[in-house]
Amino acid sequence: MTNSHYQQATVRQRMAEFLGQSPTHPPTAAYLVGADGRGEFTAPAPARALPHFLDGAFDIERSLWDRDLLLFDLDIEYQNFDAPALAWAEPERVFRLQEPVLAAAFGLLREHSITPLTLISGRGYHLVWAIRRSSLAFRRLTELGTVPTSLAERYALVRSPDGDRIDPALARAFAAQGRLVEYLAHRIRQAALPACPLPVQLTAIEVGRGAAGREIISLDLSEYGDPFHTRHLRIPFSLYLKPREPRWRLDEAHLQRLLPIVAIPRGNLDPAAAAATARNPACLAGLASACQTRIPVFSRAMHRILDEYASSALGRWHHVFSQRLATTPPGAALDPVPGAPPCLEWLFAHPNDWLLKPAALQHVVRVLTALAWPPEAIARRLEAAYCQDHAWGQTWVAMDPAWRAEFYTRLFAGMIATGADTLIDFNCVSHQEKGYCRVPDCRSNLAELGDRIQVKLRRTV
Repeated sequence: MTNSHYQQATVRQRMAEFLGQSPTHPPTAAYLVGADGRGEFTAPAPARALPHFLDGAFDIERSLWDRDLLLFDLDIEYQNFDAPALAWAEPERVFRLQEPVLAAAFGLLREHSITPLTLISGRGYHLVWAIRRSSLAFRRLTELGTVPTSLAERYALVRSPDGDRIDPALARAFAAQGRLVEYLAHRIRQAALPACPLPVQLTAIEVGRGAAGREIISLDLSEYGDPFHTRHLRIPFSLYLKPREPRWRLDEAHLQRLLPIVAIPRGNLDPAAAAATARNPACLAGLASACQTRIPVFSRAMHRILDEYASSALGRWHHVFSQRLATTPPGAALDPVPGAPPCLEWLFAHPNDWLLKPAALQHVVRVLTALAWPPEAIARRLEAAYCQDHAWGQTWVAMDPAWRAEFYTRLFAGMIATGADTLIDFNCVSHQEKGYCRVPDCRSNLAELGDRIQVKLRRTV
């Protein structure tokens, strides 16, 4: 492992650019965090503390929160639930598998005259652009977004290291931004599926086992289901130390074979060249001299996307869901659900940490939809489960139960409502293959529940 490139002046310039710094203006990023790969991220520090993180050889991330901009981040990544290290051991294959999804994303954004800054790291891409918080597009987002009272109360207590606050307008804009990125992800997934050799999922949802294990390409939307101030984005030319995390259980010899990996701008590099460059610190100073990393701003271009979203089936469904959720009181009782299969009741009996997993939440939404529960009632049921004492530890100190329940219900129920979820894996065999069947010999038939949803959808067409 080496961080010698951290001492290069051009590398430091590109990092500062990504933080919104210029020769005449200080950084606009609200904070930085760092990690050594073996523990948690550090406490947030002012963006001007970048030299400290560089000297410490940290994996460095900047906040999504910015004083001048609202950052958009499309997160595309390979995940293998059986062999996580494969993403780092076979980078050329991993990035080649993602090309159809990346091409679909570029094509959609190009239609709207958006050219994102494309960052490549250990197992995927981040497509990043922004709108100005002073723009009309930002104002439209503030008028579209809604925030649960519990989350608004959390935001009121938040301060950046420099004392900035998340004002209500910014909170609403971020909430609406999640809906907009969800719409973009639907379109990208639909365009990419015919050409992608792996399943394309919205967030990290397990699938059945293939030749290389349970592997997917994820359009990871999870950052929009967490409070705004908790999410951050790795900066260009940062060390990528995720393989060191204890959860992967990789020994030092294995790590020495995988590292170093550095997050870089992709530019015009093909997958093989990008993977090689990210693993060759000697190339980084030259790359930093030849690229720029300032986050591009496309405030005007977002108006057409906002218009298209508002008139889309998903946008209309989001609007109705939001209105109905606002008038649905929080649930208190967690009585057994009539007609529910044992696998559903098992999840509610063991919510920590099963009901924090996207695949389990998708299962809850599918089953309750089949049992004629409206989406707003599903969200309130999940919120009630989160609010019960299940030894959650620090989970709900930073996270918000109402917001998480709303986000994942909206995501998975919206996929059902628009037909993006074909329910092809909503059956007992697939549920077992994913590793979520915890009640053997229950004599239920999930496929029958899937048929109920399909009948309901045909009636509403």
